[in-house]
Amino acid sequence: MAIILFLSFFILLILGAPIVFSIGVGTTAALMAGGIPLEILPQKIFSGLNHFPYLAVPLFVLAGMLMETGGISKRIVDLSNAMVGHIRGGMGMVVIVATIFFSDISGSSAADTAAIGSVMIPPMKRRGYDPGFAAALVTAAGGMGVLIPPCLTMVVFGSLTNTSIGALFLAGFVPGISMGLILMLLTYIIAKKKYFPRERRATFREFLIAFKRAFLSLFMGVIILGGIILGVFTATEAAAVAVMYGFFLSVILYKEIKVSQIPEILWKSAVISGVVMFVVGISYGFGWVIGKEQIPIKLANFMIGIPGGKWMFLLAVNVLLLAMGMFFDASLSVVILVPILFPVAVELGIHPVHFGIFVIMNLGIGFTTPPYGISLLIASSIAKVPLTSLIRPILPYILTMIGFLMVITYIPWFSMVLPRLFMGY
Repeated sequence: MAIILFLSFFILLILGAPIVFSIGVGTTAALMAGGIPLEILPQKIFSGLNHFPYLAVPLFVLAGMLMETGGISKRIVDLSNAMVGHIRGGMGMVVIVATIFFSDISGSSAADTAAIGSVMIPPMKRRGYDPGFAAALVTAAGGMGVLIPPCLTMVVFGSLTNTSIGALFLAGFVPGISMGLILMLLTYIIAKKKYFPRERRATFREFLIAFKRAFLSLFMGVIILGGIILGVFTATEAAAVAVMYGFFLSVILYKEIKVSQIPEILWKSAVISGVVMFVVGISYGFGWVIGKEQIPIKLANFMIGIPGGKWMFLLAVNVLLLAMGMFFDASLSVVILVPILFPVAVELGIHPVHFGIFVIMNLGIGFTTPPYGISLLIASSIAKVPLTSLIRPILPYILTMIGFLMVITYIPWFSMVLPRLFMGY
């Protein structure tokens, strides 16, 4: 069955079929070849998705859509500009700072890229920034933003491995902020080399006004993480709170969203959520076939036997995930690979939270890498430039992120310091 599964899957992928259909058809062909009733596939899809934490996915998507449409991204960009816009290449740094703030709200790197890119790429082009560089910078920021909670991929990882989603949310902060600072430094170096413009320094009064306008938007992250850490609600319940808070800000307080727009927002959220959940669900059938063929056990035994033990295993996982990230959606890669790799990681003494963070960081880099990087495609579309024009300017950012990934991988302190401090890990 395994040969039929992978052969069908890769043939369809090469022919350009959508990934979800490649997985579904490959799984169906494998079941038929093994003489297994096809009824097993919908059963596995249903049982796979029948987990309470997965309710957080559509709720965080809806919260992000409300915030994106409700003018939240513009307020966050204005605050970021007041903070760092006066530095050489400041508009580039605004992209990174704004993405950090917005990631604390949206839960989706695609939403971060779309929201911040739509606000920042046009003015960057007007100020003389190369369109390819502007799009590449927004792409890199979106890849970094996956580490800032809440994160949909963290929800999927935690559900698959029974790892605390709250601990994963906390663990992403230090690596995410650290990567943001490194990318800002790289942007400054590039800006000095290319003589990018410097914006007018905001007065203290202008900063206070921008902070006041953005404060309630930024407070959502405090509510979500504070509620989870204090045990007021679960990560899934936090997603519901985020929707209510986003509705209050966007519709009632700011009045940026008209009641007539709500059906369209709900429809877009449902489509995005449906795609994500369909991919996750069909992947459970894919994973069941892989498990029945004992591929995880064979791979685990092979990887445990690799000379170098835990250190070589971590390197091998990074290489595998970086390659997967170039071709597959992050949630899909998590569903396919994590059930295989996670038991091996635990066997080798790697903490589940630490393993989760560097897996998610890997897949965040995948958002920025061609040919499938979703953030790359979104930024290219917003900037109205061909994808090929982003390759050269995005390379320094990708290499920098991979370098910091190695630091996160081999120094667990970055991902474990906050979970140990607040949750006793």
